[in-house]
Amino acid sequence: MILIPLFILGTIVGSLLNVCIHRLPRGESIVFPASHCPQCQNRLTPLDLIPILSFVFLKGRCRYCQAKIAGRYPLVELLTAGLFVLAGYYFPLESSLLALIFSLVFISLLLVAAFIDWAELVIPDVISYSGIALGLLYNWLTGNILNAVLGMALGYIFIWLVARLGKMAFKKEAMGEGDLYLAAFIGAFLGWELMAAAFFLSYLFAGAVAAMFLILGRVKMGQPVPFGPALAVGAIAALFWGTKLINWYVGLLI
Repeated sequence: MILIPLFILGTIVGSLLNVCIHRLPRGESIVFPASHCPQCQNRLTPLDLIPILSFVFLKGRCRYCQAKIAGRYPLVELLTAGLFVLAGYYFPLESSLLALIFSLVFISLLLVAAFIDWAELVIPDVISYSGIALGLLYNWLTGNILNAVLGMALGYIFIWLVARLGKMAFKKEAMGEGDLYLAAFIGAFLGWELMAAAFFLSYLFAGAVAAMFLILGRVKMGQPVPFGPALAVGAIAALFWGTKLINWYVGLLI
């Protein structure tokens, strides 16, 4: 059954995504040097790098210096594995290998962008530019290139309009430039219809999380909050359920 191998693959890919999340904002190579503890610099052995299990066996601490390992590492591995399984369910291998492969790539890039933006308030251009190129390639291969171009344009323009309106209303930047290119990347993959669904879901999620954080005192009014994670959540939700959402909405209007 493909779902079990996809879960295992997801944990391995998630481990690689953690490397990207840690190194890309720092301008470091994701290939060299080999994985090492950021505190004591000791090179990690294969036993230290088993996805999820190493964190459990080491009790969340470095084997060499006992420095605490961030909980983000097993979280990303588990999240990637779970989303890979969902992708396998919604894009069965026997139906379209191409759709499955590109959906896994789409999910992986979004996870890297979301976690970096959450921690650093920045989205590396290499993620968005790579996503745009791959999204256009996928839709060209499947004969949907016009839809992809329209989606890319819609994504960029919509976020640009929100940013302009936000700046006029709050007298300061409301959206980062990285959000523009991330939205273009999402549109290039999903096309304009699912891009619209992704926006709707993104703002629902962002609003709910912002309200919860305000109530809990985690953020203050006017404090910048990254929008990249909300875009990623909306995009992944639209990938799996966007068509059903659109059909449900159209059904209400007819």
